[in-house]
Amino acid sequence: MLSVTSTASVAFALALSINLTASTAYADHDDGHFIIGYINHPRVNDFYKPIIKRAYEQIGITVTFEKVGGKRGLKLLDEGMTDADVIRYDVVTKDNPNVIAIEPQLSRGASFLLCVKSVVCHADIINDPTAVIAVTTRFFKNVEQQRNKFEANFYEFDDFYHVVELIKTGRFDYAIAPSDFSELNIFDEYGFTHIPLVEHKLVHVINKKHLHLKDKLSEAIAIQLKIHQTRQPNEM
Repeated sequence: MLSVTSTASVAFALALSINLTASTAYADHDDGHFIIGYINHPRVNDFYKPIIKRAYEQIGITVTFEKVGGKRGLKLLDEGMTDADVIRYDVVTKDNPNVIAIEPQLSRGASFLLCVKSVVCHADIINDPTAVIAVTTRFFKNVEQQRNKFEANFYEFDDFYHVVELIKTGRFDYAIAPSDFSELNIFDEYGFTHIPLVEHKLVHVINKKHLHLKDKLSEAIAIQLKIHQTRQPNEM
């Protein structure tokens, strides 16, 4: 029979093995294959992922996309567990030292305050202590303010679809969600009043271990954006 010490050693070894195996799914790759994180957002899924995929293919790199959350995705990227993230606000480089932004920008985006029609809606609602607001994670990083700087009551969620659904179904009267302005017609259809609170560049980001690919990626992304503009000039 194993002693307590032996049992503990076996358990530790097993846990370490499981952890290393899980990490390998992210970490063991080279410049021929990238694992790229993405946030579950309609515009990311339908528009930005295909552009980024084609840009990498152009420079001879195959990609696997991994759905990640706002905070978790940046943690994985900053730690080098993923190679890149499809699209982020440019401000993410300020608090993630291992994350590099790739120009040109993919678009411009904003954090939008969404309000149902039956309530008062103005930008300063975030300082109303009676307001309850559903927000996507990293909103406070995007506005570069601490949460306690605002007086409203905030509930954070990691998924764009979930936040929109919460206000659409009446569970919240207010929400804050990111958009590159392409969802404004959807917000209108749902009857939301929408106010941009803060705007930023939207850029592709990579881990700094791939810094040597920055110029190639920049050129490839610029070409893919130009191709898309030529094909569908009204979509950007």
